[in-house]
Amino acid sequence: MNLSWQSSLTVSAHFLHGMLHFIRTCHGEGAAAQALASAAIPQSLLVQPDARLTRHQYVALYRTVAAALDDEMLGLWSRPIRGGTLKYLMLSLLDAPTVLVALNRFVRFWNLLLDDYRLQISTKNNLVRLALMERTPGTQVTPLGHELMMKLIHGIASWLLGREISLHRVEFNFARPRHVGDYTFLYPGEVHFDAGMTSIYFLYEDCAEQFKREKHELWAFLKRAPEDWTFGASHRGSLIAKTREYLEQNIARPVTIQDLAKALHISVRTLNRRFAEEGTHFQLVKDGLRRDIAVHRLANSNTGVAALAFDLGFSNATGFCRAFKHWTGSSPTDYRKGNRQGE
Repeated sequence: MNLSWQSSLTVSAHFLHGMLHFIRTCHGEGAAAQALASAAIPQSLLVQPDARLTRHQYVALYRTVAAALDDEMLGLWSRPIRGGTLKYLMLSLLDAPTVLVALNRFVRFWNLLLDDYRLQISTKNNLVRLALMERTPGTQVTPLGHELMMKLIHGIASWLLGREISLHRVEFNFARPRHVGDYTFLYPGEVHFDAGMTSIYFLYEDCAEQFKREKHELWAFLKRAPEDWTFGASHRGSLIAKTREYLEQNIARPVTIQDLAKALHISVRTLNRRFAEEGTHFQLVKDGLRRDIAVHRLANSNTGVAALAFDLGFSNATGFCRAFKHWTGSSPTDYRKGNRQGE
């Protein structure tokens, strides 16, 4: 199974609990179990804090929960966002002359729907900021709701332009979460926590760009939702993305940071500095890629554990099993068994 560094991405099973919360509240544990089964997600992942979801599992669960609740934002806001809302939002943006005009329409649209928060758009120092502002002081923060709203803004702006729009930074008004490693790919830019309000910042020059999108392109975007607006950002300019791409092409051999430095034509010292700027280090990126590929292969193929260990550059199955349990809290065999039970 050949996977690109993007298609092999997995996300923390943390998202499971956020997506299932309101279906449990409204329809009970049986409905939550049915939603997991329909997305081929084993119940065992619910009790594993370091478990991972494949991209396909995430999208399938999102769609299932949204359909069950008739809420395209999974019950995360003060009122349901009924099915079809995204369609009419997007239709209202298609004839906007620039991304900035489209973002202003986006803000006005959402402010007609939300009771607990309102969106505010402002321009300062060549940056465009969209911020979530509570309408009543002390409004409870639902982190997944804030995460998804920032992803939706970035994903729609990128789709309108036909390329990833530069994300200057994103700020969240909640504490740094356990699954912070996922933010590297979900929000390709600077990420900050414990901010006064949740905000996303774009470069003004990107927002001033004109775009042209047709309705037939929109139908394809909507059919794939939420995949394109959640995972559409590639951020190929980041060192993490370049590292994953290089490692994926050489996954079966023991690549060192010296090999990577040579391939990228920069010094090891510069590499380490840039990794630190992106909040990570070489071994963490390497382990993340091997973990993600292993999760995909265990969930979607019958490759033996020993063969998979070899394919991922481990000298033996024991070392791979030890690493996989460290990454996910489960042995490769148990992880595969759980996914088979979820089918």
